[in-house]
Amino acid sequence: MRPVTATRTLLALERRFRRHRRAVMPAVVLVGALAVVAPLSSAALLWLLKLMINTVFVARRLDAMPLLVASYFALASAKFGADSLRRRLDVAIAERINHEVRADVYRHVMTLPEPSVTGRGVGDLLAHLSSDVERVEYVVFNGPVILIGDLAAALFFTAVLFTMNWQLALVAFATAPFLALVVVRRAPRVKRVARVARRQATSWLTLAEETLGALPMVHAFQAHAREVGRFRARSDVARRAEIRSVAVQAQLTLLVEMIAVVGGLVVLVVAAHHVSSGAMTLGAVVAFLGSLGSLYEPARDLGQIASRFQRAAAGAHRVADLLDTRGTVVERASAVTLPRSTGRIEFRDVHFAYPRGASVLNGVSFTVEPGEIVAIVGASGSGKSTLVRLLLRFHDARAGAVLIDGADVRDVTLASLRANVAVAFQDPYVVQGSIADNVRYGRPDASEADVARAVQAARAETFVHAFRRQSAAAVGARGERLSGGQRQRLALARVFLRDAPILVLDEATAAVDSETEELIHASIQRFARRRTIVVIGHRLATVRQADRVVVLEGGRITEIGAPASLLQHGNRCYDLFAGQLGSASVR
Repeated sequence: MRPVTATRTLLALERRFRRHRRAVMPAVVLVGALAVVAPLSSAALLWLLKLMINTVFVARRLDAMPLLVASYFALASAKFGADSLRRRLDVAIAERINHEVRADVYRHVMTLPEPSVTGRGVGDLLAHLSSDVERVEYVVFNGPVILIGDLAAALFFTAVLFTMNWQLALVAFATAPFLALVVVRRAPRVKRVARVARRQATSWLTLAEETLGALPMVHAFQAHAREVGRFRARSDVARRAEIRSVAVQAQLTLLVEMIAVVGGLVVLVVAAHHVSSGAMTLGAVVAFLGSLGSLYEPARDLGQIASRFQRAAAGAHRVADLLDTRGTVVERASAVTLPRSTGRIEFRDVHFAYPRGASVLNGVSFTVEPGEIVAIVGASGSGKSTLVRLLLRFHDARAGAVLIDGADVRDVTLASLRANVAVAFQDPYVVQGSIADNVRYGRPDASEADVARAVQAARAETFVHAFRRQSAAAVGARGERLSGGQRQRLALARVFLRDAPILVLDEATAAVDSETEELIHASIQRFARRRTIVVIGHRLATVRQADRVVVLEGGRITEIGAPASLLQHGNRCYDLFAGQLGSASVR
C-alpha cells in the first residue's frame, strides 16, 4: 500500500471511531498536554545536569551542590509524578474506549444472523471482541497521543540541539534521510504480514470453539488424535505467521536502531574534537548527548509508528468490516407496532433460499386460524424450520409474504413481532445461570408463582425438585448439568411463561419419553384454548394432537388436512409415520 493511500485509510478509520474518543475528551486533552510537557521537563533536567557538571565538577564549586541537587530532585519528582499521572490516564482512557467499542461490536453482532449464515466463525467473532478492539483503541487514542508526544519531543529537542551547537546538530541529523527511506520501504510489508498473522490466529480459535462444543462426539468416535492433529496444524500455521510478523517488525527496528547507533558514534567523535579545541564545555557535551538521546527515542518511535499504525489498522479494519456487515433483516423506517395478535398466520406464496444456497421454499401457501393447532411435518431438509425463521423474521422471504393478522411481518417492528411469538427451538438453548433464570429469559419480571406454573405445565417439576436449591440451582455452562429431555422441558417452560398469542414448538418434545410427551401435549391442549400453536415434529403424537397437518416435501406443500384423513394408506403423511403407526397399532 502506498504511503498516501495508507494515510487516507488511517484517517478514515480514525473518523469512523473518533466518537469513542470524544466521550473522554477532557482526559485526552490532559494526556496530550502531559505528553507535550514531558520533553520540556526532560530538557530542564539536562540543563541542570549541565550546570552541575560545569559548576561542581569542572569549576569545583562544592558550595553550589546543595541547591543544584535540591532543584534537580524537585524537578525530577515533578516529572515522575506527571509521568505517573499520564500512565494512569492512558490506561483509564484506553480501557474506556475498549469497553465502548467492544460493547458496540457485541451489540451489532446480536443483530446478525447465525455465524453459519454470515460466514464468520464464532472464534473469528471472539477475536473481533478481544485483540481487534484493542487495535481500534490504538488508532483513535494511543497512537495519536504517542505521535503528538513524539513529534513535540522531536521538534523541541531538535531546536535545543541546534541552539546548543548547530554544526554538531547537522552531524546528528545526517542519518535522518536513511531512517525515512527505511520506514517508507518497510512499513507496507509490516502491514501485510500483520494482517496474515491476525487471520491465522482466528483460524485456530474458531476450530477450538467448534471442537470443544462437540466433545461428546469426539469421545464417541475416538477422534482425539485427529482433532489434536488438526488443531496443531492450524496453530502451527498461526505460530509461523506470527513469527514472520515479529521478524519483519524486528528487521525494521534493527535497521532503525543501527542507523541511530552509527549516528550517535559519529556525534561522539565530533564532540570529542570540540571539547579538545575548547569550543564546548564538558557539561555542554553531556547535555548535548543527553538531548540527542532524548531526540533519538521519539525519532525511533516515529520511525516505528508507521508500522505500528499499520498493524493496528489491520485489526481496526476487521472491526470496521464487521460493523459494516448488515444483517439479512433490516427494520423499515415506516414499521408500525403490531398489537397483541389474535393468532392468525398466513404464508402467502413464499419463496426462500439461504445465501449461496439452493432454494428451500417454493411457493408455500397456507393459513393458521386463531386458536388452531397446526402440525408441520416432512423429511429432514424439507423447509419446516425455515418457516419458523421466516415467521420470526430471522430472514425475509425472497418472494411472497408472511402475515400475522393480515399485517406483513416486514411492515411491523421486530420487537412487537417477536413479542407476539414464543418459540421452543429444536436445539434447546440454555444460558448459564439458574433454572429460574432460564425460564424467565423471555419474561424477566415474572413472579415466582408464574415460574412455578410454567415449570409445572412443561412437566419439569420432577427434575427441578431434584436440584438441591430447586429453581435457583445453577444449570452449568450450556446446561451441562441437564439431560437433553430436561433442557427441552426447560425451553418449553420458557415458552409457556412468555404468554405470547402464538406458540411455535420446533421438535420441542423430541428428547422426552413417551409418558412425559403425553403430559406435555395435555398442557399444550390447555394452552391452545387461547393461543395459536404451530408444531414441527417427527413423532406421531405431535401429528395426532393437531387440528390440521401441513406436509412439506422439497420446499413445497404436498398435503394439507386433518390428521385422521392424512394418516391413511396412500398419503405422503402416512408414509412419513408408517413405522410409528405400526407400533401404535401393536400397543
